[in-house]
Amino acid sequence: MARILLIDDDPQVRTVLKGFLQIGGHRVIEAENGRQGQRRLLDEQVDLVITDIVMPESDGFEVIMSSARKDSSLKIIAITGGSPNLTQQTLLTIAQRMPVSKVLAKPVTCEVLLTAVQDALAATAPQQLL
Repeated sequence: MARILLIDDDPQVRTVLKGFLQIGGHRVIEAENGRQGQRRLLDEQVDLVITDIVMPESDGFEVIMSSARKDSSLKIIAITGGSPNLTQQTLLTIAQRMPVSKVLAKPVTCEVLLTAVQDALAATAPQQLL
């Protein structure tokens, strides 16, 4: 199936999401923060990026904008559980206005994640709301 770059600073979340993606038959490349994710994008050809929003060393918003500048056709799913400073809904609303294919709230089920991946991969271009 697809080669997916999964960026999340929480190792337990990465393990769960990676397992879900592998159930769907996808190959998963992992990164533990936004900076590492951006480096992986230089070295790896991927079909889709799934990035957490709130992370150290370059957050998901930076990953999204940097990735979109390099390859406007790259499919991206933003995912978040919120932060101490901003609610989950606020972060998801901001992400929806960026060049992403989908936004997801944590926790996410296997079915919801795999459906979002399928929809993102089938889309012709990332959505961008202004």
